[in-house]
Amino acid sequence: MKIKSTNFLEFIKFNLNSYKFILIHGPNYGLVNLLYNNVLSTLSIDINDPFNVTKINTQKMLDDPSILSEELSTYSLMKNKRIVLLDLSNISFNKKIIDSIILCTKSQTNETLLIIKADNLGGQNELVKFTNNSNQGILVPCYEEEINQIKARLINILREFNLIFDDSFLLNLSSKFSNDSSINTMELEKLRNFLTNNETANETQLLELITDNSTTNINKVINYCAIGDVKNALFFFNKTLDASVSSIVVIRALIKHFKLIEKIQCEVQNGNPIDYIMKNIKPPIFFKDQPNIIFQIKFWNLQKINLILKRFIDIEIKSKSGLFSDKLIVAQLILSTSVMAKNLIKP
Repeated sequence: MKIKSTNFLEFIKFNLNSYKFILIHGPNYGLVNLLYNNVLSTLSIDINDPFNVTKINTQKMLDDPSILSEELSTYSLMKNKRIVLLDLSNISFNKKIIDSIILCTKSQTNETLLIIKADNLGGQNELVKFTNNSNQGILVPCYEEEINQIKARLINILREFNLIFDDSFLLNLSSKFSNDSSINTMELEKLRNFLTNNETANETQLLELITDNSTTNINKVINYCAIGDVKNALFFFNKTLDASVSSIVVIRALIKHFKLIEKIQCEVQNGNPIDYIMKNIKPPIFFKDQPNIIFQIKFWNLQKINLILKRFIDIEIKSKSGLFSDKLIVAQLILSTSVMAKNLIKP
């Protein structure tokens, strides 16, 4: 059963007992995360409760294919339902995992609730179609925020402070926002706090205040490309083009990322433990990004990294020559790199 993201939290307050599993997914991962956290809060789920709450990610399923089945068949020690939290985000996973999840939900007991969060699986994904057609599952697609939605939210805040700007400026300001709801929420809150102390703010001040979030999509291109998620890598590359980001900028960001993976691999080969490397590497890697980086170094060896870096440099030279369509050859590069990663991950 499909539920709109705007209606989801209200719906589960009164209808949850009729359902066994929830799938929250989509290209707006900020909204996925917000809804996921709000579900935990709404249902008063203590994620640190070892007796009634189990957390599983894709890597755990790869390491132990039976883990989800075992957890879903385990009864709660309390009167409340046992909760299983399955995180499929930031990792490319194969058909075997999808089939396993579907099979497990079919044999799931009424004593458990499975909550799944994932990136953009797409409407044709088997798990998405299964959840949509199931009378025991709730499907919550999280679509990207469009510029008109962002503009409407901006206008509402500006009206609170009796500020009026022309339409062209509002569109220009809206274009600096992200497609990600969580990032936009923080930016809009920053705007509200600024206007509380600066009620006569002008256009220049507002343009300087709002962070240009075009790099967000570049980071998503890199991440999806490096884990073999072909569809999402190309999807977010097109988003960078829509935001007028140069293809050269994307290539250089890819080179920087794979240089980082290369550096970590060299440290590993020198005998340094991965935890030590993550804590001491310069520049530092954000804690939330570390699991994804650790996953990538498991299959991107130095030989493959050297091969891909040579391709990146070659494509950058071709892009600068003016003899080729830079958008086309970079799209082909992202496609080939993603496919290589996908093949490397395959068991």
